[in-house]
Order: sequence, then C-alpha cells, then structure tokens
Amino acid sequence: MIRKSAIFCMFALLLISAFPLKTARADVAPPETPPGTNLLPGNETTQVRMAAETVTLTISKNPDDPYKAIAKTEAVFTMRNLGTAEENMQVRFPLSFFNGNSNGFGQFPEIPSIVVKINGQDVPTRREMQPFVNTENGYKERPEIPWAVFDVTFPPQQDVKIEVLYTVSGFGHFPYQIFKYILETGAGWNGTIGTADIIVRFPYEVNQKNVWMQEVFGYTNPTQGGGMSGNEVRWHFDDLEPTSENNIEIITVTPTLWESVLNETNVVTKNPNDGEAWGRLGMYYKQILTQSHGELRGDPAGDEMFELSKSAYEKCLALLPN
Repeated sequence: MIRKSAIFCMFALLLISAFPLKTARADVAPPETPPGTNLLPGNETTQVRMAAETVTLTISKNPDDPYKAIAKTEAVFTMRNLGTAEENMQVRFPLSFFNGNSNGFGQFPEIPSIVVKINGQDVPTRREMQPFVNTENGYKERPEIPWAVFDVTFPPQQDVKIEVLYTVSGFGHFPYQIFKYILETGAGWNGTIGTADIIVRFPYEVNQKNVWMQEVFGYTNPTQGGGMSGNEVRWHFDDLEPTSENNIEIITVTPTLWESVLNETNVVTKNPNDGEAWGRLGMYYKQILTQSHGELRGDPAGDEMFELSKSAYEKCLALLPN
C-alpha cells in the first residue's frame, strides 16, 4: 500500500512539474439551474419602491452528489408604497429562467419549492404560467415561464417586509460550482433599489483559492467587486437602477473538495511525518487547480496552489521513498 502511494506521488509530481500553466480556453458548458432572482411586481404601474434588500446564499455540499453544491437562499425585501393610495397586486417570483431561455440543453428546470412570508407571516403561493419578462437581450426559447404568484397589500407610506426562501443548485464542471443571483428584475419597481446587499456565505473561511473571482472555463465571467471577509463574500449597492451588468455570478470550489484540503492540512499540521496525508493533500490541490479540460489555473492563487501541490508531493516522497 505504501509503495503504491509512493509511486502515485512520484507520478503526480512528475506530471504537475511538467504541466505548463495556461489560461482557460472555451469549454462545453454544463446545464444551468434556475438562479435566484429579485421579485417582480404585477403588470400594472406601481408606486411601490424596493427600499432595501438583503439576499443571503448559504453554500453547502449537495447531500445527493458530493461533486455538486447547493445554496439555501433567503431574500428579504423592504418595500415602501410612495403613493397616497393603497395598492393590491400579485407579486411574482420566477421558478425557472426569467428570460424564457433553457438551461442550454433544451430543458427548463424549476426551483422545486419556495416559502414566502409577508411581515413575518407565511402566505400561500400559486404556480402560474405567464409571459416572459422582456430583457436587454430580447431572446427567448419559450413564450411563457412558470411563476410563484402571491397577493400583497401595500398601504401608502408604510413598509412591507417580504421574505422569500428557497434552495438552488450550483452548476459547472468539477471541481467548480457556479451560482447566480439576478438583480435586474428589480427594475420593475418604482425608482431605484435603495440599498442592496448580496451575501454568499460558506462553511469555512473564503479566499482567492476557494472562490475564483476571474473568468473560468472560458464561458463565464464572475462578478467583480465582491469583498471577502471571514466566511463571506459581499456586494453592496446604493440607489441601484439594476441592469444585467449588476447580476451576481460567483464561482466556488466544490465544498467537499475544499473541506478535504482543510482536513488534510490539519492532519499534516498535527503529524508532519504522515506521508500518506501529504500525498492526499497534493492530490486535492492538484484537483482544484486543474480545470475540466486538463489545463491549469493561471491566476496568482492557482500558481500558489501549484506550488503547494508540488511541495506536498515532494514531502510525500521524502517520507515514503520506496
């Protein structure tokens, strides 16, 4: 067993040392899943403004697939009727792609269920097929999409708190998962969005190695401007008139894989003579920095993991020379 591990370490070390660092090229995109999305008002003109919103995506491993991840999403909206008359409307939340597009494979997956609260009280929702929302691109693959619809009363000059809770799945090629949150649909309300905070929360401390903030796979471009602190990545906006350029997209290392890195790092810290653990650590770093088409990450954090992987394999071989 030890001999096999040492042979594997030597092979991996030779492979990673010989592998040139290259930038990402185009790759076949995996099927997308419905993103999180801001609420939309009914079809009528409204005096209701989205005064504030706080959206929190809590990332965790997918219990059904260790190579995937999910995000439990809690979106809290403070709505204020700026007019002098009470407004009663059917507020909408898209259960599939709000622009009428498919997941790229001709399929239209839906968010399976949501919970809606108004001023802290659960309210019923109903699924309705309605025309898609006009977008900047103006392209659609089907004329109607499913919405979760619920009734809301907005008294004049008063705040109404709406909470929407649901779970979305990530998409992407292992070892990465991509999550999106659509802000542009918030443009349907009166005026600007007063303040918007988008928080992506992880079960461990975030850094440039486990959250990739630049283009990856050649087909997606993560949103810039997010601040990392502790176990969160945050975006903040004031007086936002949202467009498609404000939509949030984030790329993360699959949680199961990053937790493996943390576990093996803890093992070698406590027992630096564990050659098997050093070999596993080198393998996990190599998996993270290797994209699905075999090329390596070319960003500074990728370069750092290249050296960490190489060093771990060297320590593995030094401890298990046979």
